[in-house]
Amino acid sequence: MLVDLHTHSYYSDGTMSPREIIEEAKRKNIEVIAITDHDEIGSYKEAKEAADELGVTLIRGVELDCKFEDIVVHVTCYKFDNNDEMITLVDKAQNALLETSFELIRRMEKDYEDISYDEFTRYKHDKRKGGWDGIHYLYDKKITEGLFDGMKYYREYNCGHEHFDFPTVEEACSVVHKAGGYAVLAHPCNYYKEKSKEEIIEKLNKFKSMGIDGIESYYPANSELMTETCIEFCKDNDMIITCGSDGHGDFAAVSKGVEYYIGAMKVDSEKLLNIEKLIK
Repeated sequence: MLVDLHTHSYYSDGTMSPREIIEEAKRKNIEVIAITDHDEIGSYKEAKEAADELGVTLIRGVELDCKFEDIVVHVTCYKFDNNDEMITLVDKAQNALLETSFELIRRMEKDYEDISYDEFTRYKHDKRKGGWDGIHYLYDKKITEGLFDGMKYYREYNCGHEHFDFPTVEEACSVVHKAGGYAVLAHPCNYYKEKSKEEIIEKLNKFKSMGIDGIESYYPANSELMTETCIEFCKDNDMIITCGSDGHGDFAAVSKGVEYYIGAMKVDSEKLLNIEKLIK
C-alpha cells in the first residue's frame, strides 16, 4: 500500500485544490494521503468529500512551524480533533507566519519607493501560482526577477521565522496529544544534512524528549545516511516512521535537482513502523 503523508494545497502555498490532490493520489494508486498545509487546516472538508467519493483514505493533517533551539522546524501533525486548543495553536502559528511578510514589507517600505505597506495589507496573490503573498508582492513590484529571489530579503531584513512568535515544539506536541493526534518531525534533512550520525541522533533524542512521536524518514531530499539514521532511531525507540513527498503541485516542483511531487516517495506502508496509529 502506497502512502503520502506530506502534501500542500492552495490553502497554503501549493497550486492544487484539495480535490485535485485526492484525484492525483487516486491516479497514482496512493491509498492513504494527508494534506499538511502550512499552519492551515481549512482544506480538510473539501478533501474529505473527494476522498470519500474516490475511495482514498485521508488523514487529517497540518504542518506547523515550531521553534526549536535557535531555529524554526516543521512538525507535521496527524489525526487530531479540531478542539478549541488545537485551533488556537494553528492560529498562533498562522499569525506568526503572516507577520513575517507584513514585517518585511514594513521594513522594506523605507528603502523602496514602489513598496507600500498599506497596499500590501490588501494584496492577495493568485493562489493557483502557489507560494505566499510576500514573495509574489515583491515579484509584482519588480523588486525581484523570480519568486524565490524574494527569500533573500527575509534574511537581509531579519524577518526569518526564528524572529517571530511561533509555538515551540513542546507546546505543539502537548496540544496535538491532547487533541488525540500525533506529532512527527518533518524533513530533518532540512536542518541537519551536514551533521554526523551521532549528531543527528543527539538532535532526534531532544525532539523525542519534547513529545515528538515519529520522524519523516523517507523524504525526497534525504541522504542515505539521513534515511538510515532516522529509520534506525525510530525502530530503537518504537516511534512512527512516515513517508512524504512535500508536493506543492507546480510550485517548487524541482529544487536543487530534487523532484517534489505527489507520490514521489514510492515506499510501501510495510516499511513504515507504527503507521497503523495514523491510518486506523
